[in-house]
Amino acid sequence: MIDLLITIDRRTLFFVNHLPHTAVSDAFFLFFSVAGYYGLIWFLLAVLLFLFDGLNNNREIKALILTVLFEIIIVEFALKNLFLRIRPESVFSQQLIRLLAESKDYSFPSGHATIAFAGAYILTRQRPKLKVFFYLLATLVALSRVYLGKHYPSDVFAGAITGLIIGFLTFRISKKLK
Repeated sequence: MIDLLITIDRRTLFFVNHLPHTAVSDAFFLFFSVAGYYGLIWFLLAVLLFLFDGLNNNREIKALILTVLFEIIIVEFALKNLFLRIRPESVFSQQLIRLLAESKDYSFPSGHATIAFAGAYILTRQRPKLKVFFYLLATLVALSRVYLGKHYPSDVFAGAITGLIIGFLTFRISKKLK
C-alpha cells in the first residue's frame, strides 16, 4: 500500500511539473510561490480588505503573525527535521523542470502550503463570502510548489492540513491577545 502511495505521489509530481512551461505559466506559478513566502500575500490581502471593507482586522493580523511563528517552529524546525524528506528537486534533479535554485532544507511538510491554508482559514473567519477565493489562492500557492519541483504533492497536502490546524489555533489564541 505504501508503495502505491509513493508511486501516485511521484507520478502526480511529474505530471504537474511537466505541464507546459511557457513564459506565462512560469511567471504565474513563480508569482504565487514568491507571494507565499512567509505569508506575504495574506498580510497584503488583510490590509487591502481593511481598506475596502473597513472591518476591524486586528485579530486577523495577530493570527497571521502567530501563524508565521508557528509555521517556523512547528514546520521548519520540528517536522521537517523529524521527517528529513529530501526535496524532489534533489532526488530527481535531471528529470524535473526547475526554475529556482535548489533549496537546502527538507521537503515535508510544505511551509508555503501551511501558511497558505492557515491564511485562508483566518481570513475566511471574518469574510465567509470570500471563502472560495481564499482557498483557491491557497491552492495556487501550494500547487506552485509542485509545478516548480520544490515539493511532492503529499508535502503540500500535509502542509494544507497542518495549516488548517495552525489557522484554527492561532485564530483562537488571537482572541485572547490584547
